[in-house]
Amino acid sequence: MNRFVLIFFLLCVSGLSAQKITEIKGYAPDYIGKQLEIFQITDYITQKQERIASTTVLADSSFSCSFYLDETRKLYVKSNNNSGFLFATPGSTYQVVLPKKDFYGEYRPAGNQVQLIFLDLDSTDINYKILGFDQMVNSFVARYYTKNNADSAYFVKRLDIFKDQVTKLYSKDTSDMYFNYHRKFTMARVDDLKFYGNRSKYEKYDFYLKQTPVYYQNEAYMEYVLSYFDDYLKTVNSVTNNKFYLGVLKSSPSAIYNGLGSDYNMQHNFKLREMMMIKFIGDCYYDKEYPRSNLITVLDSLKKKSLFPYNSVIASAMKDRLTQLVDGGKAPDFNVAYNNELYNLKRYEGKHFYLFFVDPTSTKAKTELDLLVPIYQRYSTDVRFLMVLVGENNQKARDLIKNYPWEGIVVAENAEILANYQVATKPTYILIDRIGYIVQAPALGPLPSGNYDTIDKVFFELKKSAEAEKNEGPK
Repeated sequence: MNRFVLIFFLLCVSGLSAQKITEIKGYAPDYIGKQLEIFQITDYITQKQERIASTTVLADSSFSCSFYLDETRKLYVKSNNNSGFLFATPGSTYQVVLPKKDFYGEYRPAGNQVQLIFLDLDSTDINYKILGFDQMVNSFVARYYTKNNADSAYFVKRLDIFKDQVTKLYSKDTSDMYFNYHRKFTMARVDDLKFYGNRSKYEKYDFYLKQTPVYYQNEAYMEYVLSYFDDYLKTVNSVTNNKFYLGVLKSSPSAIYNGLGSDYNMQHNFKLREMMMIKFIGDCYYDKEYPRSNLITVLDSLKKKSLFPYNSVIASAMKDRLTQLVDGGKAPDFNVAYNNELYNLKRYEGKHFYLFFVDPTSTKAKTELDLLVPIYQRYSTDVRFLMVLVGENNQKARDLIKNYPWEGIVVAENAEILANYQVATKPTYILIDRIGYIVQAPALGPLPSGNYDTIDKVFFELKKSAEAEKNEGPK
């Protein structure tokens, strides 16, 4: 028994030794007394994040967080709905300042992006290198990639020269693999620009992806992969598409995996194929041609056992994203015909969209709706409202629509929109951004929450940001 305990202890120590204590410290003068949190991305396909450390900003505006880190990762420093990012290598210490949100920037209820200020950043640090390299690439594109140059040999010539300069500049660089990938796939995105004589899609696959090992935590690599395989099922040859579909009907991960192997882009990198298979399952979840129960069954199978272990993590995150309303995720589309009009997500694009589900027989619901009227009157120019009343043959529902100034529809108890938005209780409120992504689910309502906040506060910030953007600053 003692021997077993000793072996177990040694295994634990061995696991921890692969991780190193990393520290982020600095100052956040606009966040004194607020909680400050550090998040890492679990995977770039679902954009799922997990908190790895937290602290409180002290009275002198200082903060410090220490945590174990197993590999170089992009981390987010968050406080009071604002966040900035940095790239962290295991065992390093970073000193940063977390600024407040730019007054001119649009307020985002799901979180505002701010730029961390680095203190004493060494030239060998990965952030220093990435910032310098990205600035160099952006300057090149801004200077040479113009409307007139894109279709001429001029840009091609300048790009070839630039590539040679980059190769020579970093020929003796001894950075870890993260920065090497970052350089390669940042340049790959430049290759994706439309210009005369650029590589074909298959040439790009051969050069960038065919023999390159999957790097789950490298942002530049994952962004390129996701861009390369965007809308894959709509563009792939019919044979592969049909094999994918038949595999879904069989609820068979192996049939889907083997079917994808008939496409050239999926024949050489098996880990990439399985990872992309998970993405494609997510892509077709809201396509009515694919049975959702089968897709979830496939994800369950991959979650329990994948050919490559980390793909199980992605499959689990994908299932959560599809079966739960996740802030930052794509809002489920819907199509409801009511009074000879079609209501769907596209109808509300361009402005923030407040979608709420109501039981027309509930006295509490009517109280909340009455409180929502003055909020609607204040913010209806900046936010679109849609009330979904549940009870198709309920005359009260139809009468209720007439009593309020916003748009309203009536749906049956088994309507697909209720399942898509996982409406378990009523009223339920959902806030969606201008391009169809979930900001809050569930969102705040007109009644105060446990923190005494209401949706009025969120709308106020949206309106203030919209006015600042329109007027280009305060008057």
